[in-house]
Amino acid sequence: MFNFIISVLLVFVACPGFIIAASDTKSDTALKFAYDRNAYISYSPNVNSLAEKFSVCVWVRKVQSGSNPIAFAYNGWELALGDSGYYNRLFSTNNNLASKFPTDNTWYMYCSTWSLASRTFRVYVNGQQVGTQTTPSGRRLQTGGTLVLGNYSPGHSGGYHFGGMLFNLNMYSKELTATEVAALSSAGFCAEIPEQLEEYRVIKWEDILKLSRSGTVLDEDTRCAAFVQLPITRKKLELAVTEKRSLELSLNKTRTDLLKVQERFNSTQEELFGVQESFNSTQEELVGVRRELGATEGELNETRSDLQET
Repeated sequence: MFNFIISVLLVFVACPGFIIAASDTKSDTALKFAYDRNAYISYSPNVNSLAEKFSVCVWVRKVQSGSNPIAFAYNGWELALGDSGYYNRLFSTNNNLASKFPTDNTWYMYCSTWSLASRTFRVYVNGQQVGTQTTPSGRRLQTGGTLVLGNYSPGHSGGYHFGGMLFNLNMYSKELTATEVAALSSAGFCAEIPEQLEEYRVIKWEDILKLSRSGTVLDEDTRCAAFVQLPITRKKLELAVTEKRSLELSLNKTRTDLLKVQERFNSTQEELFGVQESFNSTQEELVGVRRELGATEGELNETRSDLQET
Protein backbone atom coordinates (compact mmCIF):
# COMPACT_ATOMS: atom_id res chain seq x y z
CA MET A 1 0.00 0.00 0.00
CA PHE A 2 2.86 2.36 0.87
CA ASN A 3 4.49 1.75 -2.53
CA PHE A 4 1.21 2.50 -4.30
CA ILE A 5 0.70 5.82 -2.48
CA ILE A 6 4.28 6.92 -3.12
CA SER A 7 3.99 6.01 -6.81
CA VAL A 8 0.74 7.94 -7.26
CA LEU A 9 2.12 11.04 -5.53
CA LEU A 10 5.33 10.97 -7.55
CA VAL A 11 3.38 10.69 -10.81
CA PHE A 12 1.20 13.64 -9.74
CA VAL A 13 4.04 15.97 -8.86
CA ALA A 14 6.10 14.93 -11.87
CA CYS A 15 3.33 15.72 -14.35
CA PRO A 16 4.42 18.63 -16.61
CA GLY A 17 0.97 20.13 -16.26
CA PHE A 18 1.40 20.48 -12.54
CA ILE A 19 5.05 21.18 -11.85
CA ILE A 20 5.40 24.93 -11.94
CA ALA A 21 8.06 26.66 -9.97
CA ALA A 22 6.68 29.19 -7.50
CA SER A 23 8.09 32.62 -6.92
CA ASP A 24 9.25 34.29 -3.75
CA THR A 25 9.77 37.61 -5.53
CA LYS A 26 6.33 38.37 -6.95
CA SER A 27 2.65 37.95 -6.25
CA ASP A 28 0.73 35.07 -7.77
CA THR A 29 -2.25 37.34 -8.47
CA ALA A 30 -3.30 38.30 -12.00
CA LEU A 31 -5.48 41.28 -12.88
CA LYS A 32 -8.72 40.97 -14.81
CA PHE A 33 -9.89 44.12 -16.57
CA ALA A 34 -13.56 44.53 -17.42
CA TYR A 35 -14.30 45.30 -21.06
CA ASP A 36 -14.92 48.89 -20.14
CA ARG A 37 -12.96 52.02 -21.01
CA ASN A 38 -12.99 53.02 -17.35
CA ALA A 39 -11.30 49.79 -16.19
CA TYR A 40 -7.61 50.60 -16.01
CA ILE A 41 -4.58 51.29 -13.81
CA SER A 42 -2.61 54.45 -14.43
CA TYR A 43 0.53 55.83 -12.81
CA SER A 44 3.79 57.61 -13.61
CA PRO A 45 6.77 55.39 -12.83
CA ASN A 46 10.38 56.53 -12.77
CA VAL A 47 11.79 55.18 -16.04
CA ASN A 48 15.05 57.12 -16.14
CA SER A 49 17.03 53.87 -16.05
CA LEU A 50 15.00 52.58 -19.02
CA ALA A 51 15.65 55.51 -21.35
CA GLU A 52 18.52 53.86 -23.23
CA LYS A 53 17.69 50.19 -22.83
CA PHE A 54 14.75 48.16 -21.60
CA SER A 55 12.84 44.94 -21.81
CA VAL A 56 9.21 44.40 -20.87
CA CYS A 57 7.66 40.98 -20.30
CA VAL A 58 4.10 40.16 -19.35
CA TRP A 59 1.65 37.27 -19.51
CA VAL A 60 -1.48 38.22 -21.44
CA ARG A 61 -4.84 36.55 -21.83
CA LYS A 62 -7.24 37.93 -24.39
CA VAL A 63 -10.79 37.50 -23.09
CA GLN A 64 -12.85 39.99 -25.08
CA SER A 65 -12.57 40.82 -28.73
CA GLY A 66 -12.48 44.48 -29.57
CA SER A 67 -11.45 46.79 -32.34
CA ASN A 68 -7.80 46.88 -31.24
CA PRO A 69 -7.59 46.44 -27.47
CA ILE A 70 -4.47 47.84 -25.79
CA ALA A 71 -3.12 45.68 -22.97
CA PHE A 72 -0.74 48.39 -21.78
CA ALA A 73 0.69 51.64 -23.06
CA TYR A 74 3.39 54.02 -21.86
CA ASN A 75 3.03 57.68 -22.68
CA GLY A 76 0.51 57.09 -25.42
CA TRP A 77 2.16 55.48 -28.43
CA GLU A 78 5.67 55.79 -27.02
CA LEU A 79 5.43 52.09 -26.10
CA ALA A 80 2.24 50.06 -26.49
CA LEU A 81 1.02 46.50 -26.86
CA GLY A 82 -2.26 45.40 -28.35
CA ASP A 83 -3.50 42.03 -27.07
CA SER A 84 -4.09 40.77 -30.62
CA GLY A 85 -0.61 41.73 -31.82
CA TYR A 86 -1.97 44.44 -34.11
CA TYR A 87 -0.21 47.08 -32.06
CA ASN A 88 3.45 46.69 -31.21
CA ARG A 89 4.47 50.31 -30.99
CA LEU A 90 7.74 51.89 -29.99
CA PHE A 91 8.38 55.60 -30.55
CA SER A 92 4.95 55.84 -32.22
CA THR A 93 5.96 53.47 -35.04
CA ASN A 94 3.78 50.39 -35.29
CA ASN A 95 4.71 46.82 -36.21
CA ASN A 96 1.58 44.80 -36.98
CA LEU A 97 2.26 41.20 -35.91
CA ALA A 98 -1.32 40.03 -35.50
CA SER A 99 -0.67 36.90 -37.56
CA LYS A 100 2.04 35.85 -35.05
CA PHE A 101 -0.08 36.22 -31.90
CA PRO A 102 -2.49 33.64 -30.39
CA THR A 103 -6.10 34.18 -31.37
CA ASP A 104 -7.79 32.13 -28.62
CA ASN A 105 -8.23 33.16 -24.99
CA THR A 106 -5.21 31.31 -23.65
CA TRP A 107 -2.31 32.80 -21.74
CA TYR A 108 0.76 33.77 -23.75
CA MET A 109 4.00 35.46 -22.77
CA TYR A 110 4.85 38.71 -24.50
CA CYS A 111 8.31 40.24 -24.33
CA SER A 112 9.87 43.14 -26.18
CA THR A 113 13.46 44.34 -25.97
CA TRP A 114 15.34 47.40 -27.17
CA SER A 115 18.46 49.48 -26.64
CA LEU A 116 19.87 52.71 -27.95
CA ALA A 117 23.01 50.81 -28.96
CA SER A 118 21.26 48.11 -31.01
CA ARG A 119 18.51 50.41 -32.37
CA THR A 120 16.41 47.24 -32.70
CA PHE A 121 13.01 46.71 -31.16
CA ARG A 122 12.45 42.95 -30.91
CA VAL A 123 9.10 41.32 -30.15
CA TYR A 124 8.76 37.83 -28.70
CA VAL A 125 5.71 35.61 -28.19
CA ASN A 126 6.12 32.58 -25.93
CA GLY A 127 9.89 32.87 -26.14
CA GLN A 128 10.07 33.05 -29.94
CA GLN A 129 11.07 36.20 -31.80
CA VAL A 130 8.21 37.17 -34.12
CA GLY A 131 9.22 40.62 -35.31
CA THR A 132 11.80 43.41 -35.32
CA GLN A 133 11.81 47.12 -35.92
CA THR A 134 14.72 49.52 -36.45
CA THR A 135 14.51 52.72 -34.40
CA PRO A 136 15.89 56.17 -35.24
CA SER A 137 19.49 56.86 -34.30
CA GLY A 138 19.83 58.67 -30.97
CA ARG A 139 16.14 58.18 -30.08
CA ARG A 140 15.63 57.45 -26.36
CA LEU A 141 12.58 56.39 -24.42
CA GLN A 142 10.82 59.46 -23.11
CA THR A 143 10.81 59.84 -19.35
CA GLY A 144 8.13 61.35 -17.13
CA GLY A 145 5.30 59.60 -18.96
CA THR A 146 2.27 57.67 -17.73
CA LEU A 147 1.98 53.89 -17.80
CA VAL A 148 -1.57 52.64 -18.35
CA LEU A 149 -2.71 49.05 -18.02
CA GLY A 150 -6.04 48.12 -19.60
CA ASN A 151 -6.33 50.97 -22.09
CA TYR A 152 -4.42 53.31 -24.37
CA SER A 153 -4.89 56.17 -21.94
CA PRO A 154 -7.07 56.69 -18.84
CA GLY A 155 -10.72 56.36 -19.87
CA HIS A 156 -9.97 56.57 -23.58
CA SER A 157 -13.14 56.02 -25.61
CA GLY A 158 -11.59 55.07 -28.93
CA GLY A 159 -12.21 51.35 -28.60
CA TYR A 160 -8.81 50.54 -27.16
CA HIS A 161 -10.03 49.25 -23.77
CA PHE A 162 -8.62 45.82 -23.00
CA GLY A 163 -11.14 43.47 -21.39
CA GLY A 164 -8.65 40.72 -20.58
CA MET A 165 -6.11 39.57 -18.00
CA LEU A 166 -2.51 40.51 -17.28
CA PHE A 167 0.00 38.77 -15.07
CA ASN A 168 3.55 39.38 -13.94
CA LEU A 169 4.36 42.52 -15.93
CA ASN A 170 7.94 43.57 -15.30
CA MET A 171 10.27 46.03 -17.00
CA TYR A 172 14.01 45.57 -16.91
CA SER A 173 16.80 48.09 -17.40
CA LYS A 174 18.47 45.63 -19.74
CA GLU A 175 18.07 44.51 -23.32
CA LEU A 176 17.37 40.85 -22.69
CA THR A 177 18.96 38.37 -25.04
CA ALA A 178 16.93 35.88 -27.06
CA THR A 179 18.25 33.15 -24.76
CA GLU A 180 17.10 35.01 -21.64
CA VAL A 181 13.64 35.62 -23.10
CA ALA A 182 13.31 31.97 -24.14
CA ALA A 183 14.34 30.90 -20.63
CA LEU A 184 11.71 33.14 -19.03
CA SER A 185 9.03 31.68 -21.26
CA SER A 186 10.05 28.03 -20.93
CA ALA A 187 10.28 28.37 -17.13
CA GLY A 188 6.49 28.59 -17.07
CA PHE A 189 3.57 30.78 -16.11
CA CYS A 190 4.42 30.91 -12.41
CA ALA A 191 8.18 31.00 -12.82
CA GLU A 192 10.23 33.06 -10.44
CA ILE A 193 12.34 35.94 -11.67
CA PRO A 194 15.86 34.57 -12.27
CA GLU A 195 18.30 35.84 -9.67
CA GLN A 196 20.59 37.29 -12.35
CA LEU A 197 17.75 39.48 -13.68
CA GLU A 198 16.31 40.62 -10.36
CA GLU A 199 18.72 43.57 -10.07
CA TYR A 200 17.46 44.93 -13.41
CA ARG A 201 13.76 44.95 -12.50
CA VAL A 202 12.59 48.56 -12.46
CA ILE A 203 8.82 48.19 -12.83
CA LYS A 204 7.64 45.30 -10.71
CA TRP A 205 4.36 43.40 -10.80
CA GLU A 206 4.03 43.24 -7.03
CA ASP A 207 4.20 47.05 -6.95
CA ILE A 208 1.59 47.39 -9.69
CA LEU A 209 -0.84 45.27 -7.67
CA LYS A 210 -0.68 47.84 -4.85
CA LEU A 211 -1.71 50.75 -7.08
CA SER A 212 -5.17 52.31 -7.04
CA ARG A 213 -7.53 51.10 -9.77
CA SER A 214 -10.23 52.65 -11.86
CA GLY A 215 -13.43 50.81 -12.69
CA THR A 216 -13.67 47.04 -12.50
CA VAL A 217 -10.16 45.67 -12.22
CA LEU A 218 -10.27 42.48 -10.18
CA ASP A 219 -7.70 40.20 -8.62
CA GLU A 220 -7.63 36.82 -10.33
CA ASP A 221 -6.17 33.78 -8.60
CA THR A 222 -3.57 32.17 -10.86
CA ARG A 223 -3.36 29.13 -8.52
CA CYS A 224 0.42 29.43 -8.53
CA ALA A 225 0.33 29.36 -4.73
CA ALA A 226 -1.21 25.89 -4.86
CA PHE A 227 2.05 24.63 -6.32
CA VAL A 228 4.46 26.41 -4.00
CA GLN A 229 5.15 23.24 -2.03
CA LEU A 230 5.14 20.78 -4.93
CA PRO A 231 8.91 20.79 -5.61
CA ILE A 232 9.54 20.51 -1.87
CA THR A 233 6.94 17.76 -1.53
CA ARG A 234 8.42 15.88 -4.45
CA LYS A 235 11.87 16.08 -2.87
CA LYS A 236 10.49 14.85 0.45
CA LEU A 237 8.73 11.97 -1.27
CA GLU A 238 11.90 11.02 -3.13
CA LEU A 239 13.80 11.11 0.17
CA ALA A 240 11.07 9.02 1.81
CA VAL A 241 11.32 6.43 -0.97
CA THR A 242 15.11 6.38 -0.64
CA GLU A 243 14.87 6.00 3.13
CA LYS A 244 12.27 3.25 2.74
CA ARG A 245 14.54 1.35 0.35
CA SER A 246 17.46 1.82 2.75
CA LEU A 247 15.32 0.53 5.64
CA GLU A 248 14.21 -2.44 3.56
CA LEU A 249 17.86 -3.29 2.79
CA SER A 250 18.74 -2.88 6.46
CA LEU A 251 15.76 -5.03 7.47
CA ASN A 252 16.70 -7.74 4.99
CA LYS A 253 20.28 -7.72 6.28
CA THR A 254 19.04 -7.89 9.87
CA ARG A 255 16.72 -10.77 8.93
CA THR A 256 19.64 -12.58 7.31
CA ASP A 257 21.80 -11.96 10.37
CA LEU A 258 19.03 -13.27 12.63
CA LEU A 259 18.72 -16.40 10.53
CA LYS A 260 22.45 -16.94 10.86
CA VAL A 261 22.21 -16.40 14.62
CA GLN A 262 19.31 -18.85 14.73
CA GLU A 263 21.37 -21.38 12.82
CA ARG A 264 24.28 -20.87 15.21
CA PHE A 265 21.90 -21.19 18.16
CA ASN A 266 20.44 -24.41 16.78
CA SER A 267 23.93 -25.76 16.12
CA THR A 268 25.10 -24.76 19.60
CA GLN A 269 22.00 -26.29 21.12
CA GLU A 270 22.71 -29.54 19.31
CA GLU A 271 26.30 -29.39 20.56
CA LEU A 272 25.01 -28.77 24.08
CA PHE A 273 22.72 -31.78 23.78
CA GLY A 274 25.73 -33.81 22.68
CA VAL A 275 27.79 -32.55 25.60
CA GLN A 276 24.89 -33.32 27.93
CA GLU A 277 24.65 -36.86 26.60
CA SER A 278 28.41 -37.26 26.89
CA PHE A 279 28.26 -35.92 30.41
CA ASN A 280 25.43 -38.30 31.34
CA SER A 281 27.33 -41.20 29.80
CA THR A 282 30.50 -40.25 31.67
CA GLN A 283 28.50 -39.92 34.85
CA GLU A 284 27.09 -43.42 34.36
CA GLU A 285 30.58 -44.71 33.71
CA LEU A 286 31.78 -43.04 36.90
CA VAL A 287 28.97 -44.70 38.83
CA GLY A 288 30.00 -48.06 37.35
CA VAL A 289 33.64 -47.44 38.21
CA ARG A 290 32.62 -46.45 41.72
CA ARG A 291 30.69 -49.72 42.07
CA GLU A 292 33.63 -51.70 40.80
CA LEU A 293 35.94 -49.85 43.20
CA GLY A 294 33.52 -50.68 46.00
CA ALA A 295 33.49 -54.36 45.06
CA THR A 296 37.27 -54.38 44.77
CA GLU A 297 37.54 -52.70 48.13
CA GLY A 298 35.31 -55.43 49.63
CA GLU A 299 37.46 -58.11 48.16
CA LEU A 300 40.57 -56.44 49.53
CA ASN A 301 39.02 -56.29 52.98
CA GLU A 302 38.19 -60.01 52.81
CA THR A 303 41.72 -60.86 51.69
CA ARG A 304 43.12 -58.73 54.54
CA SER A 305 40.97 -60.63 57.04
CA ASP A 306 42.08 -63.99 55.68
CA LEU A 307 45.70 -62.97 55.96
CA GLN A 308 45.25 -61.84 59.52
CA GLU A 309 43.64 -65.14 60.52
CA THR A 310 46.44 -67.05 58.92
